[in-house]
Amino acid sequence: MMWSIIALFAYSAFSCDEFCEEPNRTAIVVNFYSLETEEPASVAVKVTGIDGVVADSVLYEYAGHATVLLPINPGADEMQFIFALAEMPADTVIFRYSRHVGLVSKECGCASYAQLHEPELKKNEEIENSITKIEVTNPNVGTVSYRQGILNEENIRIFY
Repeated sequence: MMWSIIALFAYSAFSCDEFCEEPNRTAIVVNFYSLETEEPASVAVKVTGIDGVVADSVLYEYAGHATVLLPINPGADEMQFIFALAEMPADTVIFRYSRHVGLVSKECGCASYAQLHEPELKKNEEIENSITKIEVTNPNVGTVSYRQGILNEENIRIFY
């Protein structure tokens, strides 16, 4: 009887994975490009969330970034972010998407996936925008793993 209890305990302890090893967070993968060369570029950018789950949160702070990950809000159909380059005017970009929930795995649960629509760059009335062009390269927003550095393919290209 005691061996049965030990076996049951061992089975429940080791069959249930405490840590999800699969990508289970949904994020828009944004890469920066040079408008002149149309090549990937690392930019010193500060990215701040405006609304939703990232309201007033600084996601990236003026370090050289070629790629940033922007989380989607599983409870809304749009997110707004401010992109600010050092010594250039800040731009606000609105990302709209259609959401759907999908099962990642038994251990990891569900994730909110998204289908991107065309992003909107808010026009600055007094000055010219720093962002010159935004392209959707893959509208299917999938899961990423921040811990393991696993990214899906690029969703958005932002040209400066």
